[in-house]
Amino acid sequence: MKELQGRTAIVTGASRGIGHEVAKALAREGMNVVLAARTAEPLEQLATELRQTGVRAFVVPTNVADEAQLKALVETTLREFGSIDVLVNNAGIEAFHPYHEIDPSDIVRTIQVNLTSTLLLTRYVLPHMLSAGRGHIVNMASLAGKFGPAFGAAYGASKAGMIAFTQSLRGELYKTGVSASAICPGFAKNGGVYEVIKQRAGRGTPWYMGSTSADAVARAVVKSIRHDRPELMLNFPALRPVFVLCQAFPRLGELIVRVTTRRFLKKAATRK
Repeated sequence: MKELQGRTAIVTGASRGIGHEVAKALAREGMNVVLAARTAEPLEQLATELRQTGVRAFVVPTNVADEAQLKALVETTLREFGSIDVLVNNAGIEAFHPYHEIDPSDIVRTIQVNLTSTLLLTRYVLPHMLSAGRGHIVNMASLAGKFGPAFGAAYGASKAGMIAFTQSLRGELYKTGVSASAICPGFAKNGGVYEVIKQRAGRGTPWYMGSTSADAVARAVVKSIRHDRPELMLNFPALRPVFVLCQAFPRLGELIVRVTTRRFLKKAATRK
């Protein structure tokens, strides 16, 4: 979707980290932005900042794990703006624990917040986009969805689901004027989940794992919308060949990922 000026976007998880920067990036493109997250106060602060750039910013406190609130988010947006042109499914939580120790309720909540909310909110938005003949859905996946991380099974599963969902949507929506993209950051500085993991591990990621920034992820979101990119991976440019290698030679790929990530993730998961 080339023309963003004056269009309307919903951004979930907009109160901090990546979602916060995505909302700002879309506003710089001239988009009106509907800000959704559980807590209203940081959303109101962001809305005030965005309005100073000349766009409309509207706050809808939303728990994405509540289906009724997802419906209300869509209905409120349509009532206030008349259309939904971009949906950024960004809300997410981490779940890094040894899998045999994780609370089953945390498994359910991780899938519900990261994946089920994405599926449901897209379902409620899509008919309106198709009726208008335009729209773009951005799903904030992760490199964890390309190769499941040790000690992050539920998280990786939820992000892999988002990638597969995006691929399915693109095939289904071909030539409708509506499309979808998956964004796959690794560890994003000032990006919420990374900060939690860094605090638990007591340090940042090793240099060979790389990192990106919330601002870089936000720029990737704009790029994916404007150029209809199927998938954008961040961190090191060499990562895509690594994941291709993992697909072609699973045992070798498993060894590479284990050597480079397991120790750091174990420390973050076990706090040891």
